[in-house]
Amino acid sequence: LTHGGRPGDIFMRRRLKLPRRLHRVLGTGGLFSAAYGNVGSSIYYALGVVSMSALGLTPPVLMLSGILFLFTALTYAEGATAIPESGGSGAFARRAFNDWISFITSWVLMIDYIVTIAISAFTAANYMGFFFPILKTWPTNSVVGVVIVTVLALVNLVGVKESSRLNIFLVIVDIVTQVLVAILGLLIIISIPTLISNVRWGVAPTFDQLLFGISISMVAYTGIETVANLGSEARDPVKSIPRAV
Repeated sequence: LTHGGRPGDIFMRRRLKLPRRLHRVLGTGGLFSAAYGNVGSSIYYALGVVSMSALGLTPPVLMLSGILFLFTALTYAEGATAIPESGGSGAFARRAFNDWISFITSWVLMIDYIVTIAISAFTAANYMGFFFPILKTWPTNSVVGVVIVTVLALVNLVGVKESSRLNIFLVIVDIVTQVLVAILGLLIIISIPTLISNVRWGVAPTFDQLLFGISISMVAYTGIETVANLGSEARDPVKSIPRAV
């Protein structure tokens, strides 16, 4: 009865009036793709804003944020392994404090997801505007963003197993794309001596710009907690969640 999903289990749950549980169908790949999808989309719209603020210090700023979120990810891995529930941070807060703190934590996380979904969809429309200029104009970009959110919501309604397969495919495409962009950037654009010579402490960037760039760079890693939210749908949370993180 604890795993659910089989017809006999569902029948017994109805007879005994037990709460239905989520199907444990996600492996390491499914969990990883869900989290990477969130983090990967954030990188695309955060990178430009960080670069405009941090200027030549953009690489160390992103590395600093990456180190911070490495520890955050390890914390989520440990917490989600110990408490493999669908609440994620909310479940952790309830176990550590009380229902009121859990309520606040869960709603803050929900607002975070709503904002990042909207930004990601809107940014995707404007990125496609490179090939179709009309998509960069309002209200077309907003309409396309709404369509993207609607389509992805319908995909998720089909089932978490099916949506994770699509996620895995998109993640593979995205990783290949980012590796190619990084290689081309190193070969064609990047000049380390020029990058270093253009950094003037307190001037380019200013300290205010640097602090703003550091704060915005945190957005590039939002979504790492997605693995914790899917703990109750992992086949073997003790092994798959840490591996996915």
